[in-house]
Amino acid sequence: MSDLGRGADTGSRYAALTSTEHAAESRVVLVPVGAVEQHGPHLPVGTDIWIATAVATEVATSRADVLVLEPVPFGVSGHHMSFAGTVSLRPSTYLALVADVVTSVARHGDVPVLINGHGGNRGPLTVALQELVETNTRAWALSYFEHIADVVREVFPRHETAVGHACALETSVVAHLWPGLLRAEAIPGPGARGVWPAPFLYSTDKVERPRRFEELDSSGVVGEPGLQSAEAGRRLFLAAVERVGEVIDRIPRASRPDPAAPAAGE
Repeated sequence: MSDLGRGADTGSRYAALTSTEHAAESRVVLVPVGAVEQHGPHLPVGTDIWIATAVATEVATSRADVLVLEPVPFGVSGHHMSFAGTVSLRPSTYLALVADVVTSVARHGDVPVLINGHGGNRGPLTVALQELVETNTRAWALSYFEHIADVVREVFPRHETAVGHACALETSVVAHLWPGLLRAEAIPGPGARGVWPAPFLYSTDKVERPRRFEELDSSGVVGEPGLQSAEAGRRLFLAAVERVGEVIDRIPRASRPDPAAPAAGE
């Protein structure tokens, strides 16, 4: 979405400031990351990056020292490539891209925080931030959906199997934010039943096995998108904004160095 999601305000957009304005003070910079990939027959391929961007934008709108960078739309989505519309980066490409973006933001005294909307990015983001430790680059990352598991349990009666991919959670949020983009008539039945390790979003399985998505479900769905509702999406989205905002408020702000101050040891 070109407007960076609901309620976009150019005052909170990193790209709307001049270089002089960026140099004036340190800020927290939210970097939406997600994916452009298949989301079943009923959701747009931009679902992951649009939701992450909408959450980041709402969080920044109410905080004077928080900006939203232009989104990094593409993610690690190779497991979805058998479905049309998917665009994927190799993990090595993604690691390099994230590292370069984060390093650029941090170099100028800001605090980069990656707001993720795609499950397949979680591992690569951890690796990228771990590598950045070696260069003393301060950065943070979080996935919005990992902060609202309790709300998912409240909203969906079969929460254990309701959410995964193009599921009740994502379908509800799209129904709330962009109802005109939900193809309600195309919502399929439950997907990825009886597959181990469980591919559901909040699975408690202590084992991982990456798989191509066609091995999980022919419709490209994990979960029960038919449980969706715009009201559920409203509750989930507001909870995500609140919880992510609470995390952002806990992150220490950077202190921009005084260029006139002597270097250590001088």
